[in-house]
Amino acid sequence: MRMLSVVLVLCSSFLTNSVLAADPGAKALVERGLSAYLTGGPDAAIKAWLKGSGMEGNTQALTQANSLRQIEDFYGKPESYDIVKENAISPRSQMVVFAVNHAKGVVFGRFQAYRTKSGTWVTTEFKFHTEAAAVLPPEMVFGKQP
Repeated sequence: MRMLSVVLVLCSSFLTNSVLAADPGAKALVERGLSAYLTGGPDAAIKAWLKGSGMEGNTQALTQANSLRQIEDFYGKPESYDIVKENAISPRSQMVVFAVNHAKGVVFGRFQAYRTKSGTWVTTEFKFHTEAAAVLPPEMVFGKQP
């Protein structure tokens, strides 16, 4: 009986760790929106990011697409993106920092996500700006100060 208990605990631990290791985190949500941006434009990106979140359908949140369109007016169409950093804020929240490379410049983004009780990652906040210092932590932009 004791051996059975040990085996059950080990199996439970293995399954829990496997599920956590398979969890793509907020990065997958961010990348889904960035891929939609590259192929379908700003509206597709915002809709992908807002899906399932408390902001889904919110007209103010959807106006973020206008900001991306204005950036495209200066920098051209987006060509690629880079995930710069992922950071766990708490067990169920993450911050993802990224760059979107356009034909004539770069846009920086900050994306905050939350994992619901069901395990789905949803958007709680995001910002874009052409100036890195406007959305990124100072140490990421200027390096660590002595």
